[in-house]
Amino acid sequence: SGSSEAGAVRIPAATATLLTGLVLFAFARRVAGYWAGVLALALWTISPLTLDFGRDATLEIFLIFFSTLALYLGWRWAESGSWWFAGFAGVAVGLATASKLVGILFLPAILLVGLLKIGLSRRLVFQGMLVGLATVATVLATYAPAWSEAPSAIQYMFEMQSQHNVEGHRESLNGEVYKFPPWWAHLWWQWELYGTLASLSLAVAVVISLLRRRALELYLLLAALVPFLVLSFYVQVKLHPYFGAWQAPLILLLAVVAGKLAQQGIPRGIFAVLLLAPFVYLGTQTVQAVSQIQPSTNVAIAQHLKDTGHDRGTILDQGGMLRDHLPEARVLDKPEDAQGEEIEAVILNSDSYRRRHEAIRNYLAADRDEFELSYTISKKIRGRFGFKFSEDDIEVYTRNPDG
Repeated sequence: SGSSEAGAVRIPAATATLLTGLVLFAFARRVAGYWAGVLALALWTISPLTLDFGRDATLEIFLIFFSTLALYLGWRWAESGSWWFAGFAGVAVGLATASKLVGILFLPAILLVGLLKIGLSRRLVFQGMLVGLATVATVLATYAPAWSEAPSAIQYMFEMQSQHNVEGHRESLNGEVYKFPPWWAHLWWQWELYGTLASLSLAVAVVISLLRRRALELYLLLAALVPFLVLSFYVQVKLHPYFGAWQAPLILLLAVVAGKLAQQGIPRGIFAVLLLAPFVYLGTQTVQAVSQIQPSTNVAIAQHLKDTGHDRGTILDQGGMLRDHLPEARVLDKPEDAQGEEIEAVILNSDSYRRRHEAIRNYLAADRDEFELSYTISKKIRGRFGFKFSEDDIEVYTRNPDG
């Protein structure tokens, strides 16, 4: 059925999220001990990024996993000088880049930690080249199934990214819609994810790491800082899913800092507990929010359309989510895709700033006499990052038999 297929596509994403937590555990255990590893895994598990979006079938989930794996393998390379780890680190960066181009921004941190740990030498130069070559080779290898069309596909990808950067993309910040969001957009989304207290905990961990100036802390800081700076100041388009790319190194940094503080006596142990307390509260709130999600709205709308005999024709739905519940209907999210076919029903909600939503509203306004408002339901909408909720009125317009 449609719903079972929709659930199946989430399995790879959920698996990647789980593996990310295990990589964080292995990384933290190696550099700060077993309990720091447990802490890193716990922080990742209770993060709203994980609980709310870790099972979503998006490429950003795989970007996070492969970049986290690359950082771990990069550290193993830097501390051992192993050619094998150099090659595997490059492969992981390549897979992260193949998931999303942002993945390449983790390469500078890996090369820097190699310099800090191995030192400037012929070994560093040649192994650094291996990391870079393995990255490029892996990215190209992902195009192997369409090898003959790979050059044109890569060219199209870069052209599309450039055009997107010029044209902008609508995003909402604090109720305001921006085509080119300001540089602090990612900071805003991060604060919206964690809240004030947890954000302060991360900031304190960053300050402590800067004061220590050890290779590990500088490595994790750079891994988070380079993507943030590039996406905030160089890339004109700000897309909220991308800020999740650097959350794993930040969570690892907090776990390492708190773990080491806890080993340095009672006063610093208490300070470590205070750093972690906001995340415990945040995790509790997120679990409660996820448990309150009401998945029955689309089911109720689908049932109404079945009861009124409008479940077999062409339906305009802003989110396109009715496809899983109305297998015999043709569910579209753009009016032009109807290609002249008569539309049986139109579903609208208050999220109208997206271009395709505006097109549906314009279609309904032009043919308003042919439709009647037959059903309204309030839907509790999750905030973009978890436990903040708002109410949206979902309106169902069905074709008037007299229209």
